[in-house]
Amino acid sequence: MWTTVRNRSAVALALLAAACGSQTSVVNSWKDPTVPVRQYQKILAVYISNDLTARRTAEDVMAQNIPRTTAAYRVVPEGLLKDADKAKAWVQEQGYDALILMRPVAADKETSYVPGSAYSVPYGSRSAWGYYGAGWGYAGDPGHYVQSTVIYVETNVYALTDEAKLVWSSRSKSYDPSNTPKMVEEIITANVEEMKKQNVIAGGV
Repeated sequence: MWTTVRNRSAVALALLAAACGSQTSVVNSWKDPTVPVRQYQKILAVYISNDLTARRTAEDVMAQNIPRTTAAYRVVPEGLLKDADKAKAWVQEQGYDALILMRPVAADKETSYVPGSAYSVPYGSRSAWGYYGAGWGYAGDPGHYVQSTVIYVETNVYALTDEAKLVWSSRSKSYDPSNTPKMVEEIITANVEEMKKQNVIAGGV
């Protein structure tokens, strides 16, 4: 009986922690099995967003964590950044052999139920008055629902020397992004860890 109560309390704390803190994970990823692992020499990182702070943070963190990578905002002229044809010509002219594109793809809401301390009242109590007293003692703390904001971000790695072919792709999930720079850093970290596991870039990331 009490073991069940403790388990429920543990679940409640876990749900509350997930609802209140910013948490990021890679929910799925794909790697082209036909493309050999390469050690790219010159990689360009682009975060596709009109949020300049998020963009600069993401590109800088990618550049810091992935060898031979440059943040696009530092080198790509703003006038051609959003024009695919002009950007392609510029990237080719500069000799980049890999491109990492990251962008937010969806925002959603998730609802979780957090049990209150009322779960601590021993159910099935043999004493009517013991249950009665305990029940009133916890009556002010019922369970409640918590709604979390969820952001999905897609990350793609392209081999520019192989007809700009997609070699790796992932989708990450972040909860309650109240701090944009922190969330972006978590997304980059999660994706870099996944790239390491799958040996996406020779020589590691």
